[in-house]
Amino acid sequence: MNEVLEALAVVLGLAYLVLAIREKRSCWIAGALASIIFGWIFWQAGLPMQALLQAFYLAMAALGWWQWGKDGSRDASFVTQVDWRYHSIVIISLLALSGLTLIARNSPTDIQSIVDTTSSWGGVLATWMVARKKLEAWVYWIGIDAVTAGLYLDAGLLASSALYLVYTVLAFIAWKQWHNSLRLQHGE
Repeated sequence: MNEVLEALAVVLGLAYLVLAIREKRSCWIAGALASIIFGWIFWQAGLPMQALLQAFYLAMAALGWWQWGKDGSRDASFVTQVDWRYHSIVIISLLALSGLTLIARNSPTDIQSIVDTTSSWGGVLATWMVARKKLEAWVYWIGIDAVTAGLYLDAGLLASSALYLVYTVLAFIAWKQWHNSLRLQHGE
């Protein structure tokens, strides 16, 4: 049963990413459904931060749906870029949130906990950036997805690990696509 649910979540996760690359508002529906299924799977696999991350993704799906269509059109928001101050805040936030969570979990030296926690908080920050259509979100996702693939492989979640390897490649494609979209917005 878990393998079937995991496969369904993988398909929905891929649909989310392909639609997000194309800047289609409907990506958030596929993302929400995938998050519900993955949340249950990760909880069962003993990855509590990954399970909680799925609850956040569900909330971000609602925000993304609203944000991308707030002017009444289907895919309204435009891609934007951020400056170094924004990146500084993201990185400092990632380190602080990860450190505090590891201390609270009483596992500051356990490698699986470090990867689970850091990739989870990185996913929170990067998803917030995707919902706000920040180009650089995809750069963060390249690293997060690659690390998360290893975490899932270690937990025996083979389909999820394979999905995150594909996500790593797709995040690069997304960055290129959104970069081209940004250039078109500026008339380049």
